[in-house]
Amino acid sequence: MFKKRLILTFQTKKYMFLNQSFKGLNDWYQYLFGIAIVVVSYFVGQIPLTAVLYARLSADSTLGSEDLLNFETSMNFEQMGIDKNVGFLLLIIIFAFALGGLYLVVKYLHNKNFKDLITPKVTVDFRKILFAFGFWMILTLLMEGLYYIISPENYTFRWSGSSFMILLVISLLFLPIQTSFEELFFRGYIMQGIAYFTKNKWLPILLSSVFFGLVHGTNPEVAEYGFWTMQLYYLLAGLFLAIITVLDDGLELALGVHAATNIGGATLFTYKGSVLQTDTLFISDEIKPWLMIISFILASVIFIWYCSRKYQWPRFTSLIDKIYAPDDNSIDITILTNKL
Repeated sequence: MFKKRLILTFQTKKYMFLNQSFKGLNDWYQYLFGIAIVVVSYFVGQIPLTAVLYARLSADSTLGSEDLLNFETSMNFEQMGIDKNVGFLLLIIIFAFALGGLYLVVKYLHNKNFKDLITPKVTVDFRKILFAFGFWMILTLLMEGLYYIISPENYTFRWSGSSFMILLVISLLFLPIQTSFEELFFRGYIMQGIAYFTKNKWLPILLSSVFFGLVHGTNPEVAEYGFWTMQLYYLLAGLFLAIITVLDDGLELALGVHAATNIGGATLFTYKGSVLQTDTLFISDEIKPWLMIISFILASVIFIWYCSRKYQWPRFTSLIDKIYAPDDNSIDITILTNKL
């Protein structure tokens, strides 16, 4: 004799990182106004740099408008008679203003908690940030070591003494302001905003990455190595950071990776044409963009593979899932039939 037992399983929808977009005020014009405020804050942050540049033009009769135009292309502060570390700090100040503008936008324009741009959890997981920073720095050193093995003649070691130590302090203490702003803006504010209107995951990942690439389209590397080549690199970087943010359900890993990338580029390795013209330990005469892109893809795959196991990420197919507003209390009911 068989009896049937009905087992009801209730599957409530999980509210994740992208679902934080449904909090607060989210009219389309608020996002446009918010982006405008951040852009204005960014330009206000350029006032100290502009003041120093024009002070140098006034003080040195040998400098002219042509030198200023060359500086805007190369971002080499020594051309303007400005110490590289001072110039580096002036660049970081720009992003400090932009970060302040973003904070005001999120808190007072959208009435949201600024922490929601980082994580839906109660607290930010700083251990993840440090792990991602260390792991990505190791991968970067391994890839750079591979470049050195292929073309050792392309590298020049240089030691600038106290100047490097000052650079190291600036990079560790202040450069995360710049990297954190970009993550909070592109993978936090922009990606969550797009998620609010599209109600899915893949479109915010894609569009925020395209936006990330276009904004970086004015970097000196673009003029040096070609627009489409560097756009491909920026797009892949944006996709990688967006994917690990959504899969991990938080911005911590992306914050660590971005900080490791820029701190490594500011203190350890740079190349001619880079936006970061600092007294790094090594400088290379040129880079091979396609080799850089391939190695970045390899490092990204390794990072995702390891983190997916370490943090028990969902399948990649989850990236095409829909997202739901917190007021959607619908549930899925599964009926299982067992024979006894």
